[in-house]
Amino acid sequence: MQCDSYLINRDTLALDPVFVDGYRTRIITKHGEYLSRMSILSLLEESCIRNASTFDGRIKAIRKLMEYPQKTPLLIDTEEEVAACPTLSHIHPECVWIFNHHFHVNVLSGNTSEVVFDNGMSLQVKVSKHVLNNQQQRMYSMMEVYRSKRRNMMIYVERPRTLQK
Repeated sequence: MQCDSYLINRDTLALDPVFVDGYRTRIITKHGEYLSRMSILSLLEESCIRNASTFDGRIKAIRKLMEYPQKTPLLIDTEEEVAACPTLSHIHPECVWIFNHHFHVNVLSGNTSEVVFDNGMSLQVKVSKHVLNNQQQRMYSMMEVYRSKRRNMMIYVERPRTLQK
């Protein structure tokens, strides 16, 4: 696995595509910004694999459960609750992935917004405030559905088994 994918964790704020000097991704974390030669999709794939799945497998499951056929949010790590939502279709070269941290949005123009995280870090994205708020809501809804399913599963697993005759 590529080491850069280890930067995808609870401290990750966003993945932003860059196209300079062989770098492909700017990884924005609570601790600073890092450049990676890996693509965003490769970073997400390696992160999902570390958590016993694949990017495509997770997207397929979320699409089936949540009926989000486009701009599907991604649950990367169910244990640590690491999730992200795309600003555009994940195959679009300018797609930014924003992770599950609180942020607010400043409108810069009709289709350009600034995402500002609680720690003051920010980035510009080429989508409207409406799209960002919608994607954030979808991501949190997806996370809550998975939390609920996990709680229900644990109740079933922890319930004492009855003897059958």
